Amino acid sequence: GLAIGIASAILLFSIVNYELSFDSFHKKSDRIYRIVRKATTPDGNTDFTAGNPLAFQAALKQDIPQFEKIVATHGTIEPQITILGKDPNNNSTSTSKYIEEDQGMCAGPEFFEVFDYKWLIGTPKVLAEPNVVVLTKKYAEKYFGKYEDAIGQYMRINNTTTIKVAGVLEDIPLNTDLPINLLFSYETKRKDPKNWGFGDFTDWGSTSSMDNLFVLLPTNFSVAKANELLNTFTLKHYNKRDDNDKKEHFLSPITEMHYDARFGNYTDKTISKSKIWGIVAVGFLIVLMACINFINIATAVASKRAKEVGVRKTLGSYKSQLIAQFMTETVVLVLISVVFGIILSQLGIPLLNSLFDFPTEAKVFSSPILWFFIAALFIIISLFSGSYPALVLSSFSPLEAFRQKAKANWTKGISLRQGLIVFQFSIALMLVIGTIVNFRQMDYINKMDIGFKKEGIFNFGLDTEYKSRNLAFREKLLQIPEVEAVSFSSDKPSSDNNWNSNFAYDNSPKDADFNISLKFADANFFKTYDLKLVAGQAYSIADTSKKFVVNETLLRKLGVKNPESAIGKLVKLGGWDWQPITGVVKDFHVGSAKDEIAPIMICDLPRFYWNGSVKISSQNLSATVAKIEKVFNESYPEVVFNGTFYEDKLQEYYKTENQLGLLYRIASGLAILIACLGLVGLVTFVAEQRTKEIGIRKVMGASIGNITMLISKDFIKLVFISMLIAFPIAYYFMQQWLQDFKFRVNIEWWYFALAGGFAILIALLSVSYQSIKAALMNPVKSLKSE
Repeated sequence: GLAIGIASAILLFSIVNYELSFDSFHKKSDRIYRIVRKATTPDGNTDFTAGNPLAFQAALKQDIPQFEKIVATHGTIEPQITILGKDPNNNSTSTSKYIEEDQGMCAGPEFFEVFDYKWLIGTPKVLAEPNVVVLTKKYAEKYFGKYEDAIGQYMRINNTTTIKVAGVLEDIPLNTDLPINLLFSYETKRKDPKNWGFGDFTDWGSTSSMDNLFVLLPTNFSVAKANELLNTFTLKHYNKRDDNDKKEHFLSPITEMHYDARFGNYTDKTISKSKIWGIVAVGFLIVLMACINFINIATAVASKRAKEVGVRKTLGSYKSQLIAQFMTETVVLVLISVVFGIILSQLGIPLLNSLFDFPTEAKVFSSPILWFFIAALFIIISLFSGSYPALVLSSFSPLEAFRQKAKANWTKGISLRQGLIVFQFSIALMLVIGTIVNFRQMDYINKMDIGFKKEGIFNFGLDTEYKSRNLAFREKLLQIPEVEAVSFSSDKPSSDNNWNSNFAYDNSPKDADFNISLKFADANFFKTYDLKLVAGQAYSIADTSKKFVVNETLLRKLGVKNPESAIGKLVKLGGWDWQPITGVVKDFHVGSAKDEIAPIMICDLPRFYWNGSVKISSQNLSATVAKIEKVFNESYPEVVFNGTFYEDKLQEYYKTENQLGLLYRIASGLAILIACLGLVGLVTFVAEQRTKEIGIRKVMGASIGNITMLISKDFIKLVFISMLIAFPIAYYFMQQWLQDFKFRVNIEWWYFALAGGFAILIALLSVSYQSIKAALMNPVKSLKSE
């Protein structure tokens, strides 16, 4: 039991230590902040972003000179890399190509005055020039063999920009959310902003979450004072603008970048502090349960050592010597458990990646902090587990021990052990209920109507540089028998990407008091994803002017009750001209089940078609994907084919919830196993205490069933008490968890009935062996005098 608890603690500590260390390794991390923004629309909705308009940078340097450093960054670029070698004009289609997910960032030399990364070749000055890139050693070796050979080589980025390798960095730590394995000079973006994001450097209206600003505060410069300066800055530059929302800029510590999902980060990987502390709590409870078992089982068998204690005391042993002896025994047992725990945790490391995205490159046992933790765990468990049994064992009176009355004195301790069993089963029940609620919620999400078809949809990236080939590519795909429909769009119906804009309806001189979510898609988008039109029709491929399809939620928020009445009405998006609504689509989920259905506008705009979607009607999906890939490679030999099934991609929405469910299941299993060990320990003790009573009852005619029930009922009472404690606590916490979802299940009574019935069954199975064993004992043997 201790070994299992210690192994769990080691693995969970490794996760917590890793997650809490993100971007704290910079020497000035306590003074590095990110400028973030909160926008509030007239209807009270709020939107958070870490993005800032490109025009922000120059104005900020001029208006707030108090900031020690201001660092502009752009990422994640997720570039396609084409290796050109020494020839920047290499146009061969046989060159090596790579798609680098979650990678690529733009920054200038000042980046290294704030953040700490080690250079192997070159200096930060190389980033002052446009069209240069600095690679980490790992990526330099990936592209060019030896990292020393990378300098002076050329790469083409996204088939638009030729870049020269000008430096090499030491491999970056795993615990960072700044993707600088490919660090492009910010001057590259400044020279060609259209190919490196959105907007230009005079634009105050467009904001991309990829354009971040980091500031280094002077020593002893308060965050409150900095936020006051930012507030004045915001009022100056946004007050005179006719914006639909009110903006508030403030500082967020870089050490919080990994934990604040409101603003996200370049790697799109955040974990809430509450989840981290939940992991800590689970680890603590499992170790605590293992210690409780040790106490229960140690005290249960202690009565067998009563005579040993009596002999030792008669021969002159002091109580302190006996305590030292029993504590030494405990220390040896705990040490053995720690060794087995380390072995078990080593075997369990592969689980960490599936549970928490723990990097496979991380060397768990190379961390000095972990060994300090194991040493502390060893000392604490030894003291906690050994103290009570040692005190009880050393307190036996020699006279009572020889008269066999020591057992009678043990009844004083039963209430404590019963309390410990109740505590264990309460924890186990809470975890079981958490598992049930998590499973039901995720099952509900998987089965709920999201308003579009996700099964059999295959998505892949497109390069807008070659959009003139898209129509011919579509015709070739439609010649594949298994392909039902093909669509090009900026995005899928539901994803993490979110384009928001202000808009006006029906020639209104004022914008609506809410923003809309915007998607660009061709006319086949509706057929491919089986989106249902409730009024009007979708625009056609032949349309040369912009036309819009809107959803029911948008009309509902505008107060339009009849969808038909919206057909033909004009809408104005941002700075665009007035354009007509041609159709109203039935509501579908733009985000996850955590989000309300957003008001949506869809229109045709080919220059933003980065996504291709194919609807497949084949049972042999892999063979069909191979055909799609072949056509893609023939049509776009310059582009790397990179595709996934949409259904698989949607599961990433709920990665945290699925990980939590897996953690619940594993923790529940461990808690139940440990609780059962505790029951076995206590029933062993009780059966021994009542040996003569059982013998007398058998002589008087009691059956094996009667005696088994006699012993078992006391433990079933403990389980019922555990239910009374666990159910309200579990209900409260799972109700709080469900509040994160706009679409959620209700917590029903049978969840608790199922958990309770399971706990009773487990308790009976744990108790029955020792109970039956006691009931089968020969009464003559149990009643005879020694």
